[in-house]
Amino acid sequence: MVQIDSNLPPLPTTAQPLIRPARLQDVERLTELLTASFYDCSGWRYWVYPFIRLGIQEDLKQRLKAQSPRYACLMAMASAAPTVEPAIAGTIEASLRQPWPWQGDHHIYISNLAVGQSFRRQGVASALLQSCEQLAQQWRIYELRLHVMEDNLAAQALYGKAGFGVFQIEDTPASWVGLQARRLLLRKAIAPPAPWS
Repeated sequence: MVQIDSNLPPLPTTAQPLIRPARLQDVERLTELLTASFYDCSGWRYWVYPFIRLGIQEDLKQRLKAQSPRYACLMAMASAAPTVEPAIAGTIEASLRQPWPWQGDHHIYISNLAVGQSFRRQGVASALLQSCEQLAQQWRIYELRLHVMEDNLAAQALYGKAGFGVFQIEDTPASWVGLQARRLLLRKAIAPPAPWS
């Protein structure tokens, strides 16, 4: 089972990574991971990259400062020598969503799943998704949702393996004319914990 506890020591390299909540002092390193994962800084983009990075940093800082009881930014920590600060292998955010107060459509929305280049294909993303399932059970919410672009086949394979299925296909004017892929809204139902016998 994935650990979501900041007081436990890191696991051996053969086990799943230690998952812990992000703190304000992690914002700088998380910003670097998110920016590098989602934005290309080659060519002309090099000049706008600092502004993109600053926007990501400020948005993340505000979410962490808000300390909402129904929001979590989790980090997967890579094993390291005891004297070296562990690297952030990956991150994910989860928040409670409810379209309208009178609707019973509660779900956990997952966003900003990112895994560092040198930690990919090692189970980090799967461990982060599993940690979101544990959060959902703690919050007594039994449905997860997330978006993925239709042309991102690697991410679709990851989410499919984790039990997510297509819930809705979202078109935009850009996708109608072929300038952008459609967005897929995926969902996964989670079984509530078994009642005590």
